[in-house]
Amino acid sequence: MLDLTELSRHTLSATSKGVPQSLDGVTIEDAPKRRLNLLRDEFPAPVAVIRESALRTNIDLMRQYTLSAGVRLAPHGKTTMSPQLFDMQLAAGAWGITCATGAHLRVYRRFGVPRIIMANQLLDADSVRFVAQELAADGGFEFFGIVDSVAGARQYHDVLSKLPHGRALNLLLEVGAAGGRTGVRTVDDALLVAREVAGMRDSLRLAGIEAFEGIFPGSPQEAEVTVEAFMKQVSDVARRCDAEQLFGNDTIVLSAGGSAYFDQVVKALGSLRLSRPTNVILRSGCYITHDHGTYAAALHRLRERSTETIFAEKSFEPALELWTTVQSLPEPGLAIVALGKRDVSFDMGLPVPLKRHQPGSTAPLDLRGKAEIVRLNDHHGYLKFTGLDLAVKDRIAFGISHPCTTFDRWEYLYRVDDRYDIVSIVRTFF
Repeated sequence: MLDLTELSRHTLSATSKGVPQSLDGVTIEDAPKRRLNLLRDEFPAPVAVIRESALRTNIDLMRQYTLSAGVRLAPHGKTTMSPQLFDMQLAAGAWGITCATGAHLRVYRRFGVPRIIMANQLLDADSVRFVAQELAADGGFEFFGIVDSVAGARQYHDVLSKLPHGRALNLLLEVGAAGGRTGVRTVDDALLVAREVAGMRDSLRLAGIEAFEGIFPGSPQEAEVTVEAFMKQVSDVARRCDAEQLFGNDTIVLSAGGSAYFDQVVKALGSLRLSRPTNVILRSGCYITHDHGTYAAALHRLRERSTETIFAEKSFEPALELWTTVQSLPEPGLAIVALGKRDVSFDMGLPVPLKRHQPGSTAPLDLRGKAEIVRLNDHHGYLKFTGLDLAVKDRIAFGISHPCTTFDRWEYLYRVDDRYDIVSIVRTFF
């Protein structure tokens, strides 16, 4: 799939967080041959790991779901920014990969991602030129950009009109919600933008409609009602654009779906019938590692409201863990651990203590319900506990809430088997 030769030959450095001196100067390809184990005294703290069994379970479950629902998946790569994990997702049938920034776009193409949805409007000429150059150089490359304004459409057109004539740029019209982020707010505004794009067929194609439904406040029940209404608005825009024959390709792309409400997106967009075939594309990203917080709760709600039997029988599994040590026991019932805001997400919930491993023991012990992180500094966590005989240098494993803001704190993460042997190393590009 992707060309990962560069990564396999990449040399590790002990100056990077989580990399032990024993791996300094060792390539990613050769590192597993050192037969290191996370539970032995071989790694500095903290260390980020991905449990291999859970990772593969999650990728396969999303593959099964999209096949059964008759939709496709372009997972949002910003979650991990790891070409190695993109490669696994593409090998499991992902239609493409979604990106958020011009820098992401360049990383994706550096490793050969063949189909990209750009989930933000490209407004710098340099990035638009880059896309045009990639389309010209690689006939197998497909790109779908975003547009939500007449000014944005003209920006694309103005840049492309100065370049040698090539393939038209596919654009998805973004529909947004009042008080939300980007995207047109009304059907009338949507039609103005769609007509502008349709009038520039020499350089642009209106390829479909795009939205993001995962931004609504309120309780889960309130958000679900709002998402349902929002998806009706998205469907209305698609119908009106179709009625005016504004779409420029044989198949109409309909794309939405984060990792919390993707079943509602499938229900709404999967039932939409237009004059041309539709291709419903989900962009869920966090499913790949899931979590112990935000997305665990979202999956619980999805299972309650969904009639999909696959989620009644199977579940995503938290794959991402942060392992660290007890640094100090300064007061009764308080441990200071080497894990802070520079290491772990805290925007949607604090880390969750999962396991404890004492030096010399054979396996970790379950810690859930016996301890709680109550505060984080840059490099320290405040762990309150009762009924435990914690000791300095004990290793503690933490689960996280919101994978996106944990991955971006790590250049390297270790994929581990169920014994915590290192089986491979993931590199990120944030």
